[in-house]
Amino acid sequence: MKIVIFAAAMLLAGCVNPRPSELNDRRSTSTNNFNRDASECEREAALSSAGSKAQAFDRCMRARNRTPNRQ
Repeated sequence: MKIVIFAAAMLLAGCVNPRPSELNDRRSTSTNNFNRDASECEREAALSSAGSKAQAFDRCMRARNRTPNRQ
């Protein structure tokens, strides 16, 4: 009888979804996307000749919907 209960518990434990890793994957993907966007915008700003590089970087990040939550 104990073996049947143990086998059923093992079967149920194998069917559980590992949810915390999904959340970590989403966070790291979001961070990687932000870092990639920032790197590409820095490159574009460095190559821009019109206006200041800070403005070019800001325009690029805004175009990618990466604006800070400022008031």
